[in-house]
Amino acid sequence: MKWLEMGMALIMLVTISGYVTGVLMKGKRMFIVTGIGVLTVGLHVLLEGYRVQMILFYLLFAVIWLCFILSGLFRRTVKMHGRSKLWKRLAVLSLGTLTLAAALVIPLYVLPPIVLPNPTGSHDIGTINYHWIDDSRSEPWTAEEDDKREIVVRVWYPAKSIDPMKPAPYAHSVEEMKSLSDGQPLYVKAIVDSMINITTHSYLQVPISSDKAGYPVLLLSPGFGASNFMYTSMTENLASHGYIVVAIEHPYYTEIPTLFPDGRITKEKAVIADDSSVWDSMEEHMQLWVDDVKFVLDRLYDLNEKDSQHILTGKMDLQRLGMLGHSFGGAAAAQVMHQDSRLSSGVNMDGFPYGAVIEDGLPNPFLYIQTTYSDEFANLELLEEEWSDPDKYPGLAVKEEYVKEAAELVQRKEGILKNGGIEWVVPGADHMSFSDITLYSPLFGSRDVSLLGEINEKLVQFFDDYVKDKYVKLVE
Repeated sequence: MKWLEMGMALIMLVTISGYVTGVLMKGKRMFIVTGIGVLTVGLHVLLEGYRVQMILFYLLFAVIWLCFILSGLFRRTVKMHGRSKLWKRLAVLSLGTLTLAAALVIPLYVLPPIVLPNPTGSHDIGTINYHWIDDSRSEPWTAEEDDKREIVVRVWYPAKSIDPMKPAPYAHSVEEMKSLSDGQPLYVKAIVDSMINITTHSYLQVPISSDKAGYPVLLLSPGFGASNFMYTSMTENLASHGYIVVAIEHPYYTEIPTLFPDGRITKEKAVIADDSSVWDSMEEHMQLWVDDVKFVLDRLYDLNEKDSQHILTGKMDLQRLGMLGHSFGGAAAAQVMHQDSRLSSGVNMDGFPYGAVIEDGLPNPFLYIQTTYSDEFANLELLEEEWSDPDKYPGLAVKEEYVKEAAELVQRKEGILKNGGIEWVVPGADHMSFSDITLYSPLFGSRDVSLLGEINEKLVQFFDDYVKDKYVKLVE
């Protein structure tokens, strides 16, 4: 909580206890405490700004003060002396304390302050955004027939330390984030509001480090529904270890709308067909994502020739390319490697292998990371209440369907790993442990930061072995 928010909570406790003991019901004390409360609220709104996740807290604050003032005025009007009956005071104490605790559950537990882990590499980190239009592809998710597919990317890179350096926002500016939350459900508004206060370890549009002539490049594809900035803990860490990381946003596939540079906000969302098997229904979506990645790859060559923002020109070593992805983006990493020989290695972080069936493995090293839960699904070890949960596995109403889907998963996974692929099952991790989303709220999964650190360490080691050190090994 912020300082003035804590002050408001303290004032509420003082008010409740002051009423119960009768201390604040004497003389001018009621008006003094009321004035302090009003001043604190005003300063909070002006200096710290209101927060959506504090709505219940604000409401409770208003109710307590209204009851407190009305009670005081009533006692003065009818000239009551002495304290209220004991049972009334105990009821106020119990109810007030419980409701205050309930109001604080959201900002302290459900949507607590989000703290990104410190990067473990030696480089400072810069970040910059790009927007590209693919004139060769129509946009399937808008009503306008002439719309072309647009892609936005955020790039993190090893930075040169200069003075001053402007810290980068986690997602967008405060004004832009508020515009993104307009018209969204309350839970999305609350999450967006939480993001505004995240402090990053990146600096906006600073020069790239001159320590190396060129840096290896990693592409990142997020999970279905996630935005590219939701992996900042991962991208910052990789950049601190000497990588240029290009995180792709797949517009119309994100829960929080995509913001284009001209202020346009995506309103439509991709629709998944429910009249076919889960594998078939994802085929078209997967190829669209693969085409997004391949388009970005093409643009990187142009950017390396001439960066209009004068930062990345000539600094990307595009002979050392890797890719990582989470969930649906992890499946896309395997598909891109299967279709495009430019990638030296790839990582799938807990993504079911959707897309075209890969039978003979991939041409370059590939790391398939899974949770214990995903591994148990493949091995038919889940309980019926788990595999039949429609929120997690829609369409698995009977055991035969579960057996069929598990067999399909095993076959596809074995096909991807056939050519020397590596599998790593992470004990204790859940599906969101591979993104910042696990830091947003315990409702989204385990908030075990040590797990995120373990995964980040594994990624650095893997890409150091199969991307960064590629030429050293070739020479040897």
